Amino acid sequence: MSFLLRFIKVWLLSFRGPRDKSQLLNSLIHLRVWPNDLDLNVHVNNGRYLTLMDLGRMDLMFRSGAMGLWLMKGMQPLVALSMCRHFKALKVFQSFELRTRVLGWDAKWIYFEQRFESHGQLYALGVVKGLMTTKNGPLPSADLMTTLGIHEPSPVLPAYVIEWLASERKAIDMLKAETHA
Repeated sequence: MSFLLRFIKVWLLSFRGPRDKSQLLNSLIHLRVWPNDLDLNVHVNNGRYLTLMDLGRMDLMFRSGAMGLWLMKGMQPLVALSMCRHFKALKVFQSFELRTRVLGWDAKWIYFEQRFESHGQLYALGVVKGLMTTKNGPLPSADLMTTLGIHEPSPVLPAYVIEWLASERKAIDMLKAETHA
């Protein structure tokens, strides 16, 4: 099944069910592994996980109303950093759930956790750092959250995300030092 067909499925299913505030920060979609998701080892290709993670964040955007901002107000969601840790291989025709949740936000960035689970077991864990941009630059996270009806402060980010972000800053500093050497 191509990404486009999965995207249409996610979009259509986003209209189902009642809306409540918890849906603004959480998403659950049910998927299946298809032959075109596989690599030569006959399990889901590592790059495909990142593509599937896009679907989870899109579902969140549809359900929260952020997609309307994207389409009607000329805003764009952008990913700056992502990682995916694989624990077990998803195999052909296996069904699984992709759970996406907003972990928190700071002045500029929104942080997502994305879990690939099947029969109660964790197969992969992804984390994404992203933002919403306008033609004038990044939209402050607080403005986006207020527009979506979220007025509480950000939850505290988990320690593993804080450490991941610290390693990102260290890598950027090292690259800058190499460039100026």
